[in-house]
Amino acid sequence: MLTYMDLGSWRWRLLNKLFLVAVLPMHNYFCHAETGPFYRFIQESTSAPAVSYYDYIVVGGGTAGCPLAATLSESANVLVLERGGSPYLNPTNTDEANFFPTLLDPSPNSYAQPFVSEDGVYNHRARVLGGGSVFNAGFYSHAETDFVKETELDEALVNDSYKWVEKKEAFKPPVLQWQSAVRDGLLEAGVLPYNGFTYDHINGTKMGATIFDKDGHRHSAADLLEYADPEKIEIYLHATVLKIMLTTDQIGSRPRVERVIFEDALGVKHTALLTKDSRSEIILSAGAIGSPQLLMLSGIGPSH
Repeated sequence: MLTYMDLGSWRWRLLNKLFLVAVLPMHNYFCHAETGPFYRFIQESTSAPAVSYYDYIVVGGGTAGCPLAATLSESANVLVLERGGSPYLNPTNTDEANFFPTLLDPSPNSYAQPFVSEDGVYNHRARVLGGGSVFNAGFYSHAETDFVKETELDEALVNDSYKWVEKKEAFKPPVLQWQSAVRDGLLEAGVLPYNGFTYDHINGTKMGATIFDKDGHRHSAADLLEYADPEKIEIYLHATVLKIMLTTDQIGSRPRVERVIFEDALGVKHTALLTKDSRSEIILSAGAIGSPQLLMLSGIGPSH
């Protein structure tokens, strides 16, 4: 089975916005002993075997891929393939004080890959474990309640997932002079009511949360891997997925996904296959650009 997640899908717009996976079945917030950056299950893709088998293969270790993989590892063997590197090698790069130098870093190994769209819009695409949460502005907010209802998500599960994320990620920020000036200006302009500090997405003026702690250190989606079972998850860095392979049981039957081909930093190709478990899936969480690109490279979607 193939599951496709990207920023263009309403469900995964919510997940990427909140670093939240709406399918989290976790209520006890159990956390394993391993914490970033000391995850022993994160390795360079050059160490990957030529052939391996997993219950779930997650392509893209970003704001959706990290929490999803952590959750799935509680009951299955999971592989995460991330084309970028680790945010923990140079942890100060992600600090609030280095926001602009990190975002604008033009080097080949930067966390943010710059690109210009066909209509001339300058933007950045994540290439790091943790995805855009490693270099974005760090604002944290809940989704609008009407949005959750309209999309028919389980409201109780969404609220429980907020808590799961906030235990690691969300902080009340200090109110600096320029921020208080903006707040007062909004109130004077009639943007009411004043809601104070809140996670909720509501009308009026509010002070939202941040993923920067009181010392200015960023807490990205990669930190949610602390929830993962280290015995049931493997993450390969600098692993570029080239193609998803499909197969059919017999002529005329519906194709099903079977494996992915990925390339390590040295250009060596590896194959990761799904186990025969009926739950097995390949999950695309490579972003709004990477996921559809990979589908087309795999022969799925428009031919042009």
